[in-house]
Amino acid sequence: MTNRTRLTATAIGALVLAGAIAVWHAWSEKDERAGDGTTAAIPTPTTAAQLAPAVPAPAPAPEAAGQNTPPPAPPPSVSAEAAVARMNEAVLMARLREVAQSDPAQTVQLARAGNKKFPDSPDAPERAAILIHALVTQNQLSEGRAEAEYMVNHYPDSKWVREIEGFTGAHRHRNIRVNDAGQLEYY
Repeated sequence: MTNRTRLTATAIGALVLAGAIAVWHAWSEKDERAGDGTTAAIPTPTTAAQLAPAVPAPAPAPEAAGQNTPPPAPPPSVSAEAAVARMNEAVLMARLREVAQSDPAQTVQLARAGNKKFPDSPDAPERAAILIHALVTQNQLSEGRAEAEYMVNHYPDSKWVREIEGFTGAHRHRNIRVNDAGQLEYY
């Protein structure tokens, strides 16, 4: 067996194992949610009429379909917005760096209020990185991942993006191809 064949077989085996673990984990979570420790009830067959939505879902807005729309997040608290309204961005960033060391909940509030007041400033990528770390610290993993996806696509050339890519695994979604002349082309 050649090295390439072994590598391919190992990769396929790893994918199959990962899939099996994911299925097992999903079933064990389903059993835990069944309630009192008994096994989950066997689902009854459903018809197409039962699966069809009663009201058609509204079409997503054009902005929501792209990677450059911020993820939906609860608005910052009124007190955080009031505090940020009195600060310039340099003071906000100094305060945010200080609070990030000890209070992740306040960090989230200040970062969101700062993003609202200074959305595309030069400090916005760092503020987004601080927000992502604070969300993960609070075990709000899906919100942190959504913020990370937004950040790496909205600020693709920031030095903070490389750190967040390594921390969360979120990577930029650039549309790139090789044209007929053999050159890279962004579209």
